[in-house]
Amino acid sequence: MTHTSLNPVGRQCLSFTVSGQWAHFRRIDTTTDKQTYSVIPRTTVAGLIGAILGKPRDSYYHLFAPDTSAIAIEPLEPVRTMQIPMLTLPTEKGDIKQAEHVSGKVVIDPAVIEEERKRRTFEYLLDPAYRVDVILEDTETYENLKTALETGTTVYTPALGKTECLATVECGSPDSETATAEFDVHQVTDVERIDSIVPESKLTPRPNTSYAMERTPAYMEQDGAHRRTTGFLSYGYSPAAEPLPVQNVSATTVDGRTVCFM
Repeated sequence: MTHTSLNPVGRQCLSFTVSGQWAHFRRIDTTTDKQTYSVIPRTTVAGLIGAILGKPRDSYYHLFAPDTSAIAIEPLEPVRTMQIPMLTLPTEKGDIKQAEHVSGKVVIDPAVIEEERKRRTFEYLLDPAYRVDVILEDTETYENLKTALETGTTVYTPALGKTECLATVECGSPDSETATAEFDVHQVTDVERIDSIVPESKLTPRPNTSYAMERTPAYMEQDGAHRRTTGFLSYGYSPAAEPLPVQNVSATTVDGRTVCFM
């Protein structure tokens, strides 16, 4: 499944802005250089909401399945990246050991450090910000998220891809003076510009118009003690964080913005 089967029209959604100084959404199609996606992936949005609500790891994927959720993502800041070299130490199971007679202290064999420690280049996004609209079928989770957004509380520290990329989550729009998180979703037809990222199927190349394409993980499920990706999304976005031109397609409006739920 690559697209939500949930019809967003006539429903209510929760809207929030997530921003930070840095972000790193690890591309899964690279190996040596740690490059980042430009737009926060749908799976990362699910993890962010899981952190806000204090959901245990691998326990929430069914809440964001194609038939139980719909999410729209709008980039608010132009894409800017920076390459940062870092010393990293990949370790395999058995390399990390508990120190003797010291509770909670872990150690790694110096021989492993000497052999495995390497300089790798990480690509980070600078000053990213996204407006996220979320529809959830699970009423309890929806209400808990609404309360968390409107009271500004989180169980775990929100981050943008990596734990060191701390994130700020704000209710609704950063320009709004109210703390309202909930908005109605309306259908609009013959749309010519869309504020959010746009599914590939709704994009038609036009003269003198440029946009970027990206394909990111969208859905996951638990697979034993691990997790696996079950669907991807291909979409277009504006690197300048501007509305994307389209040709007379149907979309939805949320809080005065035109968005596509995926």
